[in-house]
Amino acid sequence: MNPFLQKAYTETAYVILNEEQIFEVFVDQFNNNFNKWCNTKKITSWAVITAYNPYSKELLNTENRELNHQLKDTILQQGFRFNEARGVPKNSDWDSEESFFIHNITLQEAKEIGVNYKQNAIITGSYNQNAQLIWLV
Repeated sequence: MNPFLQKAYTETAYVILNEEQIFEVFVDQFNNNFNKWCNTKKITSWAVITAYNPYSKELLNTENRELNHQLKDTILQQGFRFNEARGVPKNSDWDSEESFFIHNITLQEAKEIGVNYKQNAIITGSYNQNAQLIWLV
């Protein structure tokens, strides 16, 4: 685990977009309104995953968008529902990363997708629990 990346990932706001409201989720913090929304939508487990910047190697926006398009296809092919999301770093020197908030995905399924898209880590959670940073490398 890289302490610099640990700090960056923990301080990032994971913004979940939906028609009703926008939620900001942070690692190791509980968001009551988000939790209520998940309960209403029958989301018992979830993950936030991106395909941007594999292994934290900065890519061009066009490359990142293409990788995320492939990730979206994977999510759809596996039959998951999802919302668009965005990782918004606290450090203004870093760009935000388009992501997906995947509904009712198991930890193992989320890890497999994250590994396939060469991510250092993913964010996961479940109903009535804090969001967790899960390292993949």
